[in-house]
Amino acid sequence: MKSPLLLVCSTIVAFVGLSGCQKSDVTAAGPAPVTAPAPVAAPAQPPPAPPPFQITASIQELMDAVIDPSADALWDSVSITTSAKGTVLHQPKSDEEWQQARRYAIALIEGTNLLVMDGRKLVAPGSPVLDQGTSGVLSADEGQKLFDTKHPTFVQFARALREAGTQMLTAIDKKDPTGMMNAGAAMDGVCESCHLTFWYPNQVIPPLPADFGVTKGLPHPKRIPLSPG
Repeated sequence: MKSPLLLVCSTIVAFVGLSGCQKSDVTAAGPAPVTAPAPVAAPAQPPPAPPPFQITASIQELMDAVIDPSADALWDSVSITTSAKGTVLHQPKSDEEWQQARRYAIALIEGTNLLVMDGRKLVAPGSPVLDQGTSGVLSADEGQKLFDTKHPTFVQFARALREAGTQMLTAIDKKDPTGMMNAGAAMDGVCESCHLTFWYPNQVIPPLPADFGVTKGLPHPKRIPLSPG
């Protein structure tokens, strides 16, 4: 027969052992691992919208259809002719003539914006450059390579022509023929500089003869200033 003291001790030992086993199980299990949430994929970006314009004409075609006719009409609309009979000033006179000159100036100004649109080629595919084969004129391929390489320079020329065209429009609105001639001279300088860069950069221009502009029996032509003073 076990004594009451021995029974109590056995009970305490069993309880302590059970508690230790439970504590050991909890410690071994540890906290549950935290799983990071799966990354959320960014929404797909929509494709860029197509441009609102469509390129049809080449630079050469645009020059032929818009820029050259407008510039030629503006140059022809005002002039000073000096001869043995005297000096004659040609300029718009009627309201309709002034309005027509204004239309040409608007076409020239807006045409310069068309020239610099992205994607416009120098000439149409398979087409030659105007005057191709003439000494100093680049071929279509040579011109396109130069155009691609120096496109920022072409944009500067287009902007300069737009400024000259705006100068012309201002003079027309003021009915100022002298201002129109000044603007015409600026237009001519920009056009020739651009052509010498992109169209016929290899052209050799011979010097003018010493008697250029002199007609036998007539005095040297008098220079007419383009601006007062």
